[in-house]
Amino acid sequence: MNYQSSYDAARSRHIQFLLDELIKLSNMVPNRTSTFGRPPDFPLSTLFVLLGLKFDSGLSYRTFVAQLTFNPLLLERLGLARAPSYSILQQGMERLDTQLLHRMYRLIARKRPPPKNVAVDSTGFSHSTGGEWMSLRFKKTLKRRFTALNAAVDTDTLMIHSVRVRARPGGDAKELVPLLRRVPHQGLENVYGDKAYISRKNVQFISDLGAYAGIEPKKRLRARSRGYKKLIREYRRDPEEWKRSHNYGRRSLVETVFGMMKVRFTGSLSSRGFKEQRRELLIKVILHDLGRLNFLECERR
Repeated sequence: MNYQSSYDAARSRHIQFLLDELIKLSNMVPNRTSTFGRPPDFPLSTLFVLLGLKFDSGLSYRTFVAQLTFNPLLLERLGLARAPSYSILQQGMERLDTQLLHRMYRLIARKRPPPKNVAVDSTGFSHSTGGEWMSLRFKKTLKRRFTALNAAVDTDTLMIHSVRVRARPGGDAKELVPLLRRVPHQGLENVYGDKAYISRKNVQFISDLGAYAGIEPKKRLRARSRGYKKLIREYRRDPEEWKRSHNYGRRSLVETVFGMMKVRFTGSLSSRGFKEQRRELLIKVILHDLGRLNFLECERR
């Protein structure tokens, strides 16, 4: 099946596939109930499914709930007598465990064979810090802030295998080792990254995994450790030949994944607090991996 046919097939079954997979993942969500007060009308597992559908649709909380109210088939599928309010959905976001969300996208990514080539990079997602009234009140223009997403991507399937979310961009080199620790190591051949990830610790860690560090060195670096020295000398001998021989152009595929996410979900976050922004980004990573899994199944890869 060619790309166009695979894409059309994936789009035609997108909603049904997404709903089925989100319901399967919701079985991992514990529905904790308190012995005090009235039991909740909407279990956390159901709110997780609704949050996934909400971010996939790109609608605001109020608009999504309004459309959900007039969708009796979806409510019946989820076992709901009525749609939750937008505030209950937002409270569900605050109750989700971030470690559980990490386990979810890794579980999805491992439905495919272990990666042979991994690319690491980071990007920023903007979020608002206040409206026009805040600028008038404090007599200054409020700057737009960013939440950083560091990701390790399989360059063959474009699925995300590990992520780390930080309050602001910067200092990418220290994120590489924690990212790679969450990636399956068996069969790993190459790890690609730009100049921001070059360091003796990173190169040595990749070498210890049995993979090649496809990280472009900076100028005026001192080669000390064995793997580090070999990389720098090989690169300085002929940079263009080094890039061709090691397929360094595959590094840009991680930026392709970021572009896919920003086209699908936009490059801004609707949540205000950092904890909620982290959960929102992790849910969007889950949705991206589900979308890629859907396409790869249609492509029969």
